[in-house]
Amino acid sequence: MRVRLVIGPRNRWNFQAEPEGEVEAHLESPFSSGRVLARLWRRLLAEYHHARRAIETTERMRWIREGFRRLETRIDPSESLLRQMRRATEVVLLYPEPLSAALVRRRFLRFLRRRSRAHARGIALNALLLPVTAAMAILPGPNVFFAWNAYRLIAHALARQGARRVLRGECALHVCAVAEAGVVRDGR
Repeated sequence: MRVRLVIGPRNRWNFQAEPEGEVEAHLESPFSSGRVLARLWRRLLAEYHHARRAIETTERMRWIREGFRRLETRIDPSESLLRQMRRATEVVLLYPEPLSAALVRRRFLRFLRRRSRAHARGIALNALLLPVTAAMAILPGPNVFFAWNAYRLIAHALARQGARRVLRGECALHVCAVAEAGVVRDGR
């Protein structure tokens, strides 16, 4: 997997995955132990997919579909990068040539630690909201509140798993400089 450092306005560092097509294994549980968590995972996925299908195929649910799209625009773009890292065998971090490899590596690891903590908070919040949103099943129509909450819980879990995998060293991290013309130079 290739990750590119993009320095934006006001010297803001952004890490972006080079497009490969995000592949999510929705059927595999990120929880290595515990049958209860694996069953809950499958239930959350089934409920999410059921509600999403109903929303996407029913014309009278257009306002919910538009609401979902607005909510999805508020999701941090780095979340997709972190989810992709859970499947990567190695991460190649590409950065502009004038920077040092040690600095880029340090900032990337700091970025992963921060995002991992943020997603841990998201997991806790969404897990606490599950009973409340599940109780909304008494409302007519698909339970979109539960579906959105389940979706966010799953997304937080997958993103945190990707960040933790790189932080633990389960995935090789290579830092390479990129010249202006796109030539890659190893910066280890």
